[in-house]
Parts: sequence; structure tokens; C-alpha cells
Amino acid sequence: MTPDNTSLDTFRLQQHRYFLLVAFEEAEKSLLAGTFPIGAIIVDDDGQVVGRGHNQVFNTEDSTAHAEMEALRDARPLRVDAAKKRYLPRSHTLYTTAEPCLMCAGAIIMSNIRQVVWAANDPANGAIRLFKTLSWPDTAHHILHKVERLEVIASPFADVAARQIELMKTWNASRERPGGVWTRKSESEP
Repeated sequence: MTPDNTSLDTFRLQQHRYFLLVAFEEAEKSLLAGTFPIGAIIVDDDGQVVGRGHNQVFNTEDSTAHAEMEALRDARPLRVDAAKKRYLPRSHTLYTTAEPCLMCAGAIIMSNIRQVVWAANDPANGAIRLFKTLSWPDTAHHILHKVERLEVIASPFADVAARQIELMKTWNASRERPGGVWTRKSESEP
């Protein structure tokens, strides 16, 4: 039980909702800047936000300036011990408004992030679920170990997922692309 006598599962779900909503503050910055409305934050075990990022691909002309990458860069002093040339222990959770793409998934896995929570599955570019289901060769045991240890909470709240879908619809409409995979209500919808 937690100090207010709620169950630990309920408390954690409340935390996940809160931090996903904080990540949306970053997504709004992206939308205002005229780029993909995706935001991410990194939170330590004490509940402190230690890294923030929002997509900046088009306003910086940098195809790697995804929200998750920016949050990882922002938190890098807490992720890497440069003096000892090693990653610090797994202890952070990355919250993002959309399932991370292939590049971001790889960076999250290699950065020793303990857990990733996202608001909405990305039917076009999401890759963490893919990484978790791949059959890895024996020679990739060090990567497989990191993939297996990554805790994933995918789209835990329908209303929060709907918020990301609406942001993507707004973004697509602003660039005269009203269709697309983000206009569907679910991945099973044609």
C-alpha cells in the first residue's frame, strides 16, 4: 500500500497518467513549432523529471531530433558515467506520447532505460513491440538481454491515446495530409 492507502498498482497507474500528460506538454511545443507533435520525458525513481524532449525534426532540419532522442540527450549526464566509461544502472522511465520508432527504440534499449511507457501505439513507425517479438541470433545475446529487460507499458489509457491521435490529425491537416494511419481509431480498423 501507498501512504494514502491506495494499492501500488493504482498508484503506479496514476503516476503513469501524470507523466504521460507531462510528456504532452512537450508534444504541444512540437506542434507549435510546426513539426510532429510528439513529446517525451525521462523520470528517475524518485519521480523527478530529469530529461525532456519534443520532436524538432523540421524546425532544426535534423532527422534524428525525435522527442525520445532529445530527452535522452537532455538526461545524458544521468545516464552515462564518462569518467568510468560506462552506462549508469537501469533506473529511469521514459514516457512518450507515441510508440518510439526504430531509431528511438534502439537508442532507448542501448541507453539502459529500465522502462518505457507510451500514450498511443504508432501503427506506421512504432518499433518497440517489434523489437520485443524479434528472434535474435545467439551472437546478439548482449542486445537480446537489454531488450528482454526493458519493461514496456503500451497505451495504458484510451483517453490519453486519443489525445495523441487528435494531435496527429491536427498535424496532418496542417500539412494538407488529412488521411493516414493516425486517422484510424484503432490498429485493427482498415
